[in-house]
Amino acid sequence: MTNNIENLNENLEKQLLKASSVMNDMGRKRNLANTNTKDHISERNKLNGEVKELIKNVKSLKAVRDKNNNLVQEKKIIRKEMSEKLKSTQANFTKPSEEDKLIILRLKSKKQILEDTLKVGTFSPSEESLAKEELAGINKKIDALNPSRSILASVRKSQEIAHNAVQEAATLAQKAHKDMLEINTEIDKKRELAETAHRKLRTSKKEADSFHGQFILAANLKNNCKDMLRAIKNDGGEAVDNEI
Repeated sequence: MTNNIENLNENLEKQLLKASSVMNDMGRKRNLANTNTKDHISERNKLNGEVKELIKNVKSLKAVRDKNNNLVQEKKIIRKEMSEKLKSTQANFTKPSEEDKLIILRLKSKKQILEDTLKVGTFSPSEESLAKEELAGINKKIDALNPSRSILASVRKSQEIAHNAVQEAATLAQKAHKDMLEINTEIDKKRELAETAHRKLRTSKKEADSFHGQFILAANLKNNCKDMLRAIKNDGGEAVDNEI
Protein backbone atom coordinates (compact mmCIF):
# COMPACT_ATOMS: atom_id res chain seq x y z
CA MET A 1 0.00 0.00 0.00
CA THR A 2 2.79 2.36 0.97
CA ASN A 3 4.71 1.56 -2.22
CA ASN A 4 1.64 2.31 -4.34
CA ILE A 5 1.20 5.65 -2.64
CA GLU A 6 4.88 6.45 -3.09
CA ASN A 7 4.71 5.55 -6.79
CA LEU A 8 1.58 7.63 -7.19
CA ASN A 9 3.26 10.55 -5.45
CA GLU A 10 6.29 10.23 -7.68
CA ASN A 11 4.16 10.13 -10.85
CA LEU A 12 2.12 13.10 -9.71
CA GLU A 13 5.28 15.08 -8.90
CA LYS A 14 6.59 14.31 -12.40
CA GLN A 15 3.27 15.37 -13.96
CA LEU A 16 3.34 18.52 -11.84
CA LEU A 17 6.82 19.43 -13.06
CA LYS A 18 5.89 18.61 -16.65
CA ALA A 19 2.72 20.70 -16.42
CA SER A 20 4.71 23.64 -14.98
CA SER A 21 7.24 23.33 -17.80
CA VAL A 22 4.48 23.24 -20.42
CA MET A 23 2.81 26.26 -18.82
CA ASN A 24 6.05 28.24 -18.96
CA ASP A 25 6.70 27.20 -22.56
CA MET A 26 3.15 27.82 -23.76
CA GLY A 27 2.93 31.11 -21.84
CA ARG A 28 6.14 32.35 -23.44
CA LYS A 29 5.01 31.30 -26.92
CA ARG A 30 1.55 32.79 -26.37
CA ASN A 31 3.01 36.14 -25.26
CA LEU A 32 5.36 36.19 -28.25
CA ALA A 33 2.49 35.41 -30.61
CA ASN A 34 0.39 38.16 -29.01
CA THR A 35 3.27 40.61 -29.46
CA ASN A 36 3.58 39.57 -33.11
CA THR A 37 -0.17 40.02 -33.54
CA LYS A 38 0.02 43.57 -32.17
CA ASP A 39 2.96 44.32 -34.48
CA HIS A 40 1.07 42.98 -37.51
CA ILE A 41 -2.04 45.00 -36.57
CA SER A 42 0.08 48.14 -36.24
CA GLU A 43 1.76 47.48 -39.59
CA ARG A 44 -1.55 46.76 -41.33
CA ASN A 45 -3.22 49.87 -39.92
CA LYS A 46 -0.20 52.01 -40.84
CA LEU A 47 -0.27 50.74 -44.43
CA ASN A 48 -4.04 51.18 -44.69
CA GLY A 49 -3.65 54.77 -43.45
CA GLU A 50 -1.00 55.43 -46.08
CA VAL A 51 -3.27 53.95 -48.74
CA LYS A 52 -6.08 56.31 -47.72
CA GLU A 53 -3.77 59.32 -48.06
CA LEU A 54 -2.53 58.12 -51.45
CA ILE A 55 -6.13 57.67 -52.63
CA LYS A 56 -6.79 61.31 -51.65
CA ASN A 57 -3.78 62.32 -53.75
CA VAL A 58 -5.09 60.31 -56.69
CA LYS A 59 -8.47 62.04 -56.43
CA SER A 60 -6.76 65.45 -56.40
CA LEU A 61 -4.65 64.52 -59.42
CA LYS A 62 -7.72 63.21 -61.22
CA ALA A 63 -9.41 66.58 -60.69
CA VAL A 64 -6.33 68.32 -62.12
CA ARG A 65 -6.18 65.94 -65.07
CA ASP A 66 -9.89 66.28 -65.89
CA LYS A 67 -9.76 70.07 -65.55
CA ASN A 68 -6.82 70.34 -67.94
CA ASN A 69 -8.34 67.85 -70.38
CA ASN A 70 -11.40 70.10 -70.54
CA LEU A 71 -9.11 73.09 -71.02
CA VAL A 72 -7.38 71.29 -73.89
CA GLN A 73 -10.70 70.94 -75.67
CA GLU A 74 -11.59 74.60 -75.04
CA LYS A 75 -8.16 75.83 -76.14
CA LYS A 76 -8.27 73.66 -79.25
CA ILE A 77 -11.42 75.46 -80.34
CA ILE A 78 -9.71 78.83 -79.85
CA ARG A 79 -6.59 77.59 -81.65
CA LYS A 80 -8.69 76.39 -84.56
CA GLU A 81 -10.36 79.79 -84.80
CA MET A 82 -6.96 81.52 -84.72
CA SER A 83 -5.56 79.14 -87.34
CA GLU A 84 -8.49 79.84 -89.64
CA LYS A 85 -8.08 83.56 -89.05
CA LEU A 86 -4.36 83.29 -89.83
CA LYS A 87 -5.07 81.48 -93.09
CA SER A 88 -7.63 84.12 -94.04
CA THR A 89 -5.23 86.94 -93.19
CA GLN A 90 -2.44 85.29 -95.19
CA ALA A 91 -4.80 84.85 -98.16
CA ASN A 92 -5.70 88.53 -98.07
CA PHE A 93 -2.15 89.66 -97.43
CA THR A 94 -1.26 92.72 -99.50
CA LYS A 95 2.36 92.88 -100.54
CA PRO A 96 4.08 96.29 -100.78
CA SER A 97 5.10 97.66 -104.16
CA GLU A 98 8.66 97.22 -105.42
CA GLU A 99 9.41 100.85 -104.63
CA ASP A 100 8.06 100.47 -101.10
CA LYS A 101 10.09 97.29 -100.66
CA LEU A 102 13.29 99.23 -101.34
CA ILE A 103 12.29 101.92 -98.86
CA ILE A 104 11.46 99.25 -96.28
CA LEU A 105 14.85 97.61 -96.81
CA ARG A 106 16.65 100.92 -96.23
CA LEU A 107 14.55 101.58 -93.14
CA LYS A 108 15.29 98.12 -91.77
CA SER A 109 19.00 98.61 -92.40
CA LYS A 110 18.93 101.90 -90.52
CA LYS A 111 16.89 100.27 -87.78
CA GLN A 112 19.44 97.49 -87.40
CA ILE A 113 22.31 99.97 -87.09
CA LEU A 114 20.48 101.91 -84.41
CA GLU A 115 19.61 98.72 -82.46
CA ASP A 116 23.21 97.46 -82.62
CA THR A 117 24.55 100.83 -81.45
CA LEU A 118 22.09 100.90 -78.56
CA LYS A 119 23.26 97.43 -77.50
CA VAL A 120 26.89 98.55 -77.52
CA GLY A 121 25.95 101.54 -75.35
CA THR A 122 28.04 104.25 -77.05
CA PHE A 123 25.20 106.81 -76.96
CA SER A 124 24.99 109.44 -74.28
CA PRO A 125 21.70 109.45 -72.32
CA SER A 126 20.25 112.23 -74.50
CA GLU A 127 21.45 110.54 -77.69
CA GLU A 128 20.01 107.23 -76.53
CA SER A 129 16.62 108.85 -75.98
CA LEU A 130 16.70 110.37 -79.48
CA ALA A 131 17.79 107.03 -80.98
CA LYS A 132 14.83 105.25 -79.35
CA GLU A 133 12.44 107.90 -80.69
CA GLU A 134 13.95 107.45 -84.15
CA LEU A 135 13.51 103.67 -83.90
CA ALA A 136 9.85 104.10 -83.01
CA GLY A 137 9.45 106.40 -86.01
CA ILE A 138 11.14 103.87 -88.33
CA ASN A 139 8.78 101.11 -87.15
CA LYS A 140 5.78 103.32 -87.85
CA LYS A 141 7.05 104.08 -91.36
CA ILE A 142 7.61 100.36 -92.05
CA ASP A 143 4.09 99.55 -90.82
CA ALA A 144 2.64 102.36 -92.94
CA LEU A 145 4.40 101.01 -96.06
CA ASN A 146 3.32 97.43 -95.26
CA PRO A 147 0.09 97.62 -93.21
CA SER A 148 -0.76 93.91 -93.67
CA ARG A 149 2.53 92.99 -92.00
CA SER A 150 1.53 94.19 -88.52
CA ILE A 151 -1.94 92.63 -88.82
CA LEU A 152 -0.44 89.32 -89.93
CA ALA A 153 2.11 89.41 -87.11
CA SER A 154 -0.64 90.08 -84.58
CA VAL A 155 -2.81 87.21 -85.83
CA ARG A 156 0.20 84.88 -85.99
CA LYS A 157 1.05 85.81 -82.39
CA SER A 158 -2.52 85.09 -81.27
CA GLN A 159 -2.43 81.72 -83.02
CA GLU A 160 0.89 80.92 -81.33
CA ILE A 161 -0.49 81.86 -77.91
CA ALA A 162 -3.55 79.65 -78.51
CA HIS A 163 -1.32 76.75 -79.57
CA ASN A 164 0.92 77.15 -76.52
CA ALA A 165 -2.16 77.18 -74.27
CA VAL A 166 -3.25 73.82 -75.74
CA GLN A 167 0.24 72.39 -75.24
CA GLU A 168 0.47 73.66 -71.67
CA ALA A 169 -2.91 72.23 -70.65
CA ALA A 170 -2.12 68.92 -72.37
CA THR A 171 1.24 68.72 -70.59
CA LEU A 172 -0.36 69.33 -67.20
CA ALA A 173 -3.06 66.71 -67.90
CA GLN A 174 -0.47 64.16 -69.00
CA LYS A 175 1.71 64.80 -65.96
CA ALA A 176 -1.27 64.42 -63.61
CA HIS A 177 -2.25 61.17 -65.35
CA LYS A 178 1.31 59.83 -65.13
CA ASP A 179 1.49 60.71 -61.43
CA MET A 180 -1.87 58.97 -60.91
CA LEU A 181 -0.56 55.78 -62.50
CA GLU A 182 2.58 55.86 -60.35
CA ILE A 183 0.58 56.40 -57.15
CA ASN A 184 -1.91 53.67 -58.12
CA THR A 185 1.04 51.29 -58.47
CA GLU A 186 2.23 52.32 -55.02
CA ILE A 187 -1.30 51.84 -53.65
CA ASP A 188 -1.43 48.30 -55.04
CA LYS A 189 1.92 47.48 -53.41
CA LYS A 190 0.87 48.88 -50.04
CA ARG A 191 -2.48 47.09 -50.21
CA GLU A 192 -0.66 43.84 -50.88
CA LEU A 193 1.65 44.48 -47.92
CA ALA A 194 -1.35 45.35 -45.73
CA GLU A 195 -3.08 42.11 -46.79
CA THR A 196 0.09 40.17 -45.98
CA ALA A 197 0.24 41.82 -42.55
CA HIS A 198 -3.44 40.94 -42.02
CA ARG A 199 -2.82 37.30 -42.92
CA LYS A 200 0.15 37.21 -40.56
CA LEU A 201 -1.87 38.67 -37.70
CA ARG A 202 -4.60 36.06 -38.24
CA THR A 203 -1.97 33.34 -38.14
CA SER A 204 -0.26 34.72 -35.04
CA LYS A 205 -3.64 35.19 -33.34
CA LYS A 206 -4.55 31.56 -34.03
CA GLU A 207 -1.15 30.52 -32.68
CA ALA A 208 -1.66 32.66 -29.56
CA ASP A 209 -5.11 31.12 -29.00
CA SER A 210 -3.68 27.63 -29.46
CA PHE A 211 -0.78 28.27 -27.07
CA HIS A 212 -3.19 29.78 -24.55
CA GLY A 213 -5.44 26.72 -24.82
CA GLN A 214 -2.47 24.46 -24.11
CA PHE A 215 -1.45 26.76 -21.27
CA ILE A 216 -4.90 26.39 -19.70
CA LEU A 217 -4.81 22.59 -20.09
CA ALA A 218 -1.39 22.48 -18.44
CA ALA A 219 -2.60 24.80 -15.66
CA ASN A 220 -5.62 22.55 -15.04
CA LEU A 221 -3.35 19.51 -14.96
CA LYS A 222 -1.02 21.25 -12.53
CA ASN A 223 -3.89 22.18 -10.23
CA ASN A 224 -5.29 18.65 -10.39
CA CYS A 225 -1.89 17.20 -9.51
CA LYS A 226 -1.61 19.58 -6.56
CA ASP A 227 -5.09 18.64 -5.38
CA MET A 228 -4.33 14.94 -5.64
CA LEU A 229 -1.00 15.30 -3.83
CA ARG A 230 -2.70 17.29 -1.12
CA ALA A 231 -5.43 14.67 -0.82
CA ILE A 232 -2.90 11.83 -0.67
CA LYS A 233 -0.93 13.70 1.96
CA ASN A 234 -4.05 14.23 4.02
CA ASP A 235 -5.15 10.60 3.60
CA GLY A 236 -1.71 9.37 4.43
CA GLY A 237 -1.66 11.42 7.61
CA GLU A 238 -4.99 10.04 8.75
CA ALA A 239 -3.81 6.48 8.11
CA VAL A 240 -0.72 7.02 10.23
CA ASP A 241 -2.86 8.44 13.02
CA ASN A 242 -5.13 5.39 12.95
CA GLU A 243 -2.14 3.03 13.11
CA ILE A 244 -0.82 4.88 16.10
